[in-house]
Amino acid sequence: MAYKTVFTPLTRLVDKSPALAFAVAMTEAQDAHLEVLSLGVDRTPNTYYEIGSNAMVMHAAIEEAHAQATQIQSRVRTHLENTNARWDTISAIASVAGIRRTVATQARFADLAVVGLPYGEDGAPEDCLVLEGLLFEADCPTIVVPKGDVSARPDCIVIAWNESPEAMRAVRAAMPLLKAASTVHIAIVDPPETGPERSDPGGALAVYLYRHGVRSDIQVMTRQGKKVSERLAQHVTETGADMLVMGGYGHSRFREAVLGGATRDMLQCSSVPVLMAH
Repeated sequence: MAYKTVFTPLTRLVDKSPALAFAVAMTEAQDAHLEVLSLGVDRTPNTYYEIGSNAMVMHAAIEEAHAQATQIQSRVRTHLENTNARWDTISAIASVAGIRRTVATQARFADLAVVGLPYGEDGAPEDCLVLEGLLFEADCPTIVVPKGDVSARPDCIVIAWNESPEAMRAVRAAMPLLKAASTVHIAIVDPPETGPERSDPGGALAVYLYRHGVRSDIQVMTRQGKKVSERLAQHVTETGADMLVMGGYGHSRFREAVLGGATRDMLQCSSVPVLMAH
């Protein structure tokens, strides 16, 4: 398996987008093709339309979203023309309620998606919707990139293992990167005493990786009074890892998949790219 199509959606103008920079670097590293979605967002509240808004106001909001998408696409093209990556860019608009579906439609044939960190002072409300669309609707493995200098060729990778189907999907999705890394740690925090791997936590995963040519070690840890996310973030720092691989978790609220608390906590704690799959 290799990444042949890398996808990244952008919803606003930025001078230096960590997601776009990382996506370009990943595309070049994997000899892949980069697809960029320039998405204009109509942020008019749904209730505003429901009460019978003036048609001119509605039209103006849509036109503004179109203009935003065009501006983003123009800046993206200017940036990508100075790279060695193969790429194309498309533009689209969506209401806030339609972001997940729009992003998922464009990302469904991608092997890997790249987005920026959806939390913090630089985050916007639609960033979480974009990530949810990628993970839960497009079923596309996604790398969440923090600010700062990060490597698209991670040499040391930590796998957050908890025996879940989501974690296994993330491992499979990360295989091209795991094969290229020189060090892979399987990190297990407080494994369940009654789980299927209780006698050998992480052992079956280590065998699976070995058969794919990936040598790994297993490190079982206690929480030490911390959240699991905090303990994992500490472990990533202590090992000098360049990337974290973990399952992307969510729950249903009003029949809409939303990021679970554990996922949010991990993204808030991590200082390295996090590859997630649901």
